[in-house]
Amino acid sequence: MKTIKSVAEITGLTPKSIRDYESFGLIHPPKRTKARYRLYSEDDINRLLQIKHYRTLKFSLSEIAVLLNSPPLEIEASMIKHLRFLDEQLNEYHYAKAMICSTLYNRKKNSLHKLDINHRVAIIAIDLQNDMLEGGALQNKRMLTILPPLQRLFAQARREGIPIIYICDSHEKGDPELEIWDEHMMEGTYGAQIIDDVAPADGDFIIKKSLFNGFINTDLQYTLELLDIDTLLFTGWRTDVCVAQTAIEAFYRGYKVVIAKDGVNTTTQSAHDFGMSLMGINYDFTLCTCEDFTKTLIYEETLL
Repeated sequence: MKTIKSVAEITGLTPKSIRDYESFGLIHPPKRTKARYRLYSEDDINRLLQIKHYRTLKFSLSEIAVLLNSPPLEIEASMIKHLRFLDEQLNEYHYAKAMICSTLYNRKKNSLHKLDINHRVAIIAIDLQNDMLEGGALQNKRMLTILPPLQRLFAQARREGIPIIYICDSHEKGDPELEIWDEHMMEGTYGAQIIDDVAPADGDFIIKKSLFNGFINTDLQYTLELLDIDTLLFTGWRTDVCVAQTAIEAFYRGYKVVIAKDGVNTTTQSAHDFGMSLMGINYDFTLCTCEDFTKTLIYEETLL
């Protein structure tokens, strides 16, 4: 038999949650010591772990009360029904997000007068996160080389009303990518936050990804359609991996792709050269410096 404190450590639940589940009738009232302290059996602990699992799946307490006493076939049917409910909820959240994005975009739409005549441009900023800096999980000094030109580029883009879309690695335990790389950019950690030097401002967009390709399992395509974008300037970290995969995917989805030569980098010079060669030779993407692009924004020079 274990105390509530021990059970909380084993299950990862708070003592308050355990008492709440007891008062709701999800677990049987535990035995008590002479001093009236609660004592829990192995069956109680297993039941609490079941409850925690169902809560993670976003079932309500009343639904969990039914599931805990249901045979496997009824549990499966409840899972299928709940999956449909979650899909409906996701659609509602996507709609709400779209409305917010549209509101933010329309606030600065009147300033989209440069480049917007022939092209509707957005800047894509990939994996500009603290874990790449000194002390981070994937630290690399080459990240520092792209921060100053990106600072200037982003500042000018904001003045001209060009959307900046940050695509950020965000991992949870068990993500497939963590089998290849050490734990990095774990959701909710300092390492997953965007580097202060290139931090987003009001009106910028932040999209989280768990894979190399920024389009897969994200809202990137939806956001670009909402903003009516047809041209993407790619910046960020790893030229040969996340930048290349997302840029190539953009090409196949019909976007004009531009690569900021001094706004992308990766772990080694040879890997960077490989990434640039892959995108330049196979896909003939337009290349420019951040300064060239900034001049285009200011002087409406022909670049794209």
